[in-house]
Amino acid sequence: MSKRGAWEGVRARLAREQTILVAVVVLSFVTGKLGLTLAYGHAAVTLVWPPAGIALGAFVILGYRIWPFILCAALAVYASTIGPLPAALMLAGTGTVEAMLAAYLVNRYAGGRHALQNPRNSLRFAGVVLLACAAIGSTLGTLSLVLNGLASWMQYGALWWELWLGSVTSMVVVAPPVILFSQGSSLRWRTAQFVEGAAALLAVVVVGVLVFCQVPVEFRTFPGELLCMPVLLWVTFRLGRRAAAVSLLALGALAIFGTATGYGPFVRATPLVSLVVVQLFMATTAVMTLSLAALASEYSVAEGQLRELVVTDPLTGLPNYRRLLDVLSMEIARADRHDQPFAVVFFDMDGLKRINDDHGHLIGSRAVCRFAETLRAACRTTDTAARYGGDEFVAVLSETDQDGAYMVVRRIVERLAEDKDQPTLSVSAGVAVYPRDGGTPTTLLSAADRALYAVKADKANARRRNVVGLREWTSGR
Repeated sequence: MSKRGAWEGVRARLAREQTILVAVVVLSFVTGKLGLTLAYGHAAVTLVWPPAGIALGAFVILGYRIWPFILCAALAVYASTIGPLPAALMLAGTGTVEAMLAAYLVNRYAGGRHALQNPRNSLRFAGVVLLACAAIGSTLGTLSLVLNGLASWMQYGALWWELWLGSVTSMVVVAPPVILFSQGSSLRWRTAQFVEGAAALLAVVVVGVLVFCQVPVEFRTFPGELLCMPVLLWVTFRLGRRAAAVSLLALGALAIFGTATGYGPFVRATPLVSLVVVQLFMATTAVMTLSLAALASEYSVAEGQLRELVVTDPLTGLPNYRRLLDVLSMEIARADRHDQPFAVVFFDMDGLKRINDDHGHLIGSRAVCRFAETLRAACRTTDTAARYGGDEFVAVLSETDQDGAYMVVRRIVERLAEDKDQPTLSVSAGVAVYPRDGGTPTTLLSAADRALYAVKADKANARRRNVVGLREWTSGR
């Protein structure tokens, strides 16, 4: 890469990071101000504090070097709320240190960016968040208010509890979407999955509205919050961790809004107590849902790996006989649809037993892998190279006639002849073409196998003629 290209890459990365940092600062300030509108015990203390989760996610993804931005955002929120700069600076500082400690513990003990990829790390993520909030944010934040004369010692316990629960709930509900969506994903949703995702999100919103926003206070004794569980389980097991994190965020926003306006099953004697119940519900639901989502994701990955192992030859990494039959069935269906032939080439390595006897089975296995690599390199991306078993291989060449198949065979023979590794390798090959030589996977393989052994028989006859000729020439001398 040229220096100009490298410099352009650096500029693009810096511009992207600057955009992210500006977004973090703006979101922290806006959500912080919104959260403080629900401060009932003290103007600077609220049970709804999204900046804690935003800060944790930013520290985990971008590193600790962004602390000045997190500090400035928190300072702007507190200074515009309580006024005195020393107290605002102390509160902002304790919140920043709390998020940094939580990020350090997540990186150290819960897998960092990959904290939500398996159940063990998901539970560790929740545990270290509880520890960090209890050790730093709640204790030092409440102490800052008391020492600056903004609260009395009599309020210490209640304020500590509010700060702790607000930070914990934010970190387990708001931080996961930030962490999960910052990572690239190799999975691409199909149209059906997009439709299901939209339906699931709509179901989350509808259930959230019904449970938290439209149920009058007099019906709060009914456990309506249990209606959220089936929807969250649907999202968790069908759509994965990102969808589960977004659903939790949407459900939490609806729960807070509904409860604050006097609706839902969590309405209690005072708004403060009502928000305490909501936040406890959301925190416990988030921990369970994210752990289940991680378990479902881990199971899906394991299932995919197991399925791949079932159809893959362990020595060469090529598809095995089971996968070969599936490919042949699909090629037959495609050939019938487009009225195009395809070829099946059956390969047999010459003298593999001799190689095993002379050089050992390790060298023989390496010879099998060498031919597999040559076969894979000679095929197109639309073709399929498979190991039939032992020293036999099959290539399924889509939209290829007999002449095209022979060209592939010659290419492989030439590459083997140019291979400098020892021992030298050679192969015999038989060709069958669909639909001329068979109409099913079995008949095609049988036709290619017969053609292969006809070729091997010709080779054997030629060798015998050469041996007889050599003997006659020797006796004549």
